[in-house]
Amino acid sequence: MVSDPVEKYKKLLEKDNKVDDKYVIIDKKWLEHWKRYAGIEKSDEEKPTEPGPIDFTKLADPTTANSSNEVQVRANAVEGNDYSFIPYELYQELVVTYKKEGQEIIRKVIPLGDYSTTIEVFLVPLRLRESRASYANSKQIYRSRRTKVEDLKKDICNEYRIPMSANYRLYASMDEKGFDWEPISEQANLTLDDVDLTKNAFITYESRNISTHSSSSSNKPYYDVGSKSYYTPGLCGLSNLGNTCFMNSALQCLSNVPPLTAYFLGQYEDHINRDNPLGMKGDVAKAYGELIHEMWSGKSSSCAPRSLKQSVARYAPQFSGFAQQDSQEFMSFLLDGLHEDLNLVKNKPYVEKKDDDGKLTDSALAAEQWEYYRKRNQSKIHEIFHGQIKSIVTCLTCGTQARTFDPICFLSLPLPGKAKIRIFKLDYVRVNGQIKSYSIKCDENGRMRNLIQEFCDRFQPKKKSVRQKERMDTDSAASNSNQFNQNDDDEDDEEEEEEDFTKASDYDGHQPKPDYILAAEIYNHRVHLQYGDNTLLTSILERDCVVFYEVSDSLKKLDSDKILMPCTFRDDYYHYNFGLPIYLSVPRHDCKGKDIQEALQKAIGNFIPLSTTDPSENKSLYSASLVFTQSYSPTSKPLKAYLDEHIDFSRKNTALTVDVAASIVDKYKKIDDDRRLEKDRSSSMDSGIQTRSQQKPSTTLLDCFKHFTKREVLSDDDLWKCPKCAMLKKATKKIDLWLLPKILIVQLKRFNYTRYYRDKIDLRIDCPIDNLDLSQYVLNPAEKAKAKYNLIAVSNHMGGLGGGHYTAYAKNSHDKKWHIFDDSYVSEANETDVIGKAAYVLIYQQQ
Repeated sequence: MVSDPVEKYKKLLEKDNKVDDKYVIIDKKWLEHWKRYAGIEKSDEEKPTEPGPIDFTKLADPTTANSSNEVQVRANAVEGNDYSFIPYELYQELVVTYKKEGQEIIRKVIPLGDYSTTIEVFLVPLRLRESRASYANSKQIYRSRRTKVEDLKKDICNEYRIPMSANYRLYASMDEKGFDWEPISEQANLTLDDVDLTKNAFITYESRNISTHSSSSSNKPYYDVGSKSYYTPGLCGLSNLGNTCFMNSALQCLSNVPPLTAYFLGQYEDHINRDNPLGMKGDVAKAYGELIHEMWSGKSSSCAPRSLKQSVARYAPQFSGFAQQDSQEFMSFLLDGLHEDLNLVKNKPYVEKKDDDGKLTDSALAAEQWEYYRKRNQSKIHEIFHGQIKSIVTCLTCGTQARTFDPICFLSLPLPGKAKIRIFKLDYVRVNGQIKSYSIKCDENGRMRNLIQEFCDRFQPKKKSVRQKERMDTDSAASNSNQFNQNDDDEDDEEEEEEDFTKASDYDGHQPKPDYILAAEIYNHRVHLQYGDNTLLTSILERDCVVFYEVSDSLKKLDSDKILMPCTFRDDYYHYNFGLPIYLSVPRHDCKGKDIQEALQKAIGNFIPLSTTDPSENKSLYSASLVFTQSYSPTSKPLKAYLDEHIDFSRKNTALTVDVAASIVDKYKKIDDDRRLEKDRSSSMDSGIQTRSQQKPSTTLLDCFKHFTKREVLSDDDLWKCPKCAMLKKATKKIDLWLLPKILIVQLKRFNYTRYYRDKIDLRIDCPIDNLDLSQYVLNPAEKAKAKYNLIAVSNHMGGLGGGHYTAYAKNSHDKKWHIFDDSYVSEANETDVIGKAAYVLIYQQQ
């Protein structure tokens, strides 16, 4: 039996899940805070504060937030960023101690493919309908993918009081208006996952004798057989099967690659390799071929890629279900799967790749390694999409070099380094109660001390340019100046003048000092985390509320006789937190309750709009409680009961909660709303300025290739084992194009992912529609003549991380016009609209 609660918690958090185990989807911020507070994870804070109630309100879709068993997670929530999971047994303990706000979100573990499991985050949204008539009543429901179809029948019968009958069956309509109906299979024990209904499909229960077409004949859908008998081949939309816009975007791009589609409209089945252990038994190739035949038949304006989705999900369970995925990742998986399903090499020989001994020329070594690759890989995918790049690694100690020539199917291009400068938004809380919002530009690879210094520098009267600043401490070796980087194109970077805060109209001469700033993250109006000087800025998310607190005593003073006590404000009726918390400076070693009361009376009037400045008259407007925490259990006691008691901060984690009269809370919120309105206006102006500066000068696709082929210093996490030094060494790496594919797929790396920080770079990249000339980046002289490409398709991503929407632009090979593909809708597009900020994956065809 585990007696140590920390060990017990760790075991619960690390337990393996099994099918049907229950988990609770919990706010990631709350869980991180609790782990630090409970001692499960280390903290830079002297005494982590108690995390407060478990808040589900920010995770739930507002339309389902009050449902007892159908709470849906909001669509743009990202696992690991917004939420995490804890076992239901652990949640039952935590909710007793900390209480909760909102309806808990409970999910079960379900199978994922044949060998894996997953916690089902997003339920299937469906609409029950009383009948097929367009005026019939309907109800939105959410169900697990493992819900039995038979249970769905019971739900609809109970909802509309329809008697169960052998003459009735379930029907589903996948279109938005509910025009076209199909019967749902009556096979025993089928689940929603088996029948693969689209997101928000209509479900009804009616007589078997009714035609599958809608009885509302006056409302014929646009795709009715009588309305049009022929469509331009390829101009076929794809139904959204539930957050599958990523898949539809990728499929439309590949569908408009002429040599690939010509192959699948031909005799591709003769090449299916069902015995390849790296393939998918030909299932994916077969499903893709059938879809291409339907899309290019000219018989329909839209179709549903259900069979392909089911086939892919069997072999790549991450693409099952209804979670949003990445179009490039899907495209990469599909092309790799098609390649292996159609690989003409039936028995792959073992090929030992030789190390570069420096004796062969580039051409000879490249040809040798290409031949090694071709002995194991021969397919139409290889013929169309595969190329070769050269990589050369150089030891920074002895200069030893090693070359490799690797096959590629995609080129993932980083956006130029200027995007690493990130804007951090923060609130600055002064001792006098003034609160103001600021936006600070800082290298995202820096640390908290760098951001604090940048902030303080803005209050110095002279302006600095980015080039004049001292280089920041970062974890990236690439930020160190060295002989290989000095000659690169840093001169292209613009000098930017940072804002001088001393020129603000309300500037009063105050100059913040780094030693007198305490940086904290505020969540749910509580101190969630105190940042240390060495906190990585990449750990700060875009949505985090960063607050800089001015303090009266230097934080660098050793053996300070003062300690900072966090103070949270609540309304005295509902006990909901409001406003920003503050810090009170109180004696560290010989503190009594009256010292805390005195510090509170001195400070509170600066932050809360009390009626007078006389502390004795304000006492009735608020009451304070000490919150003691021992053995992870908080206890609240009135401050007035401890005025003459000694407070031992070394033995108990102590914080202060102040309950404020409702009338004062209303005044505070009015002032706070006005401040936030001003903050939003300021942010809007900043955004406009930032956009203009980014567009001047514009970034081109060739700039991205230039950045991609630039020599880089490998990080300390990526040391190279030098054969001459016989140990891991720092090294540089340079990449060049060697063999060019007929179809070049380029991914613009718009998404930054670290352990903590996820960001999307909404920077317009100017990409040529015609005559993309890559000859200057091709090292192989024989390939330079083939280095011109024309754009034929683009996968677009609009919106933020974890959500957003995917569409595609593609040039149809029949009518030679550009079209936009937005799930099931297809329309003609202007060529000038094809490239924008949303462009994510580009497909170019060799001239």
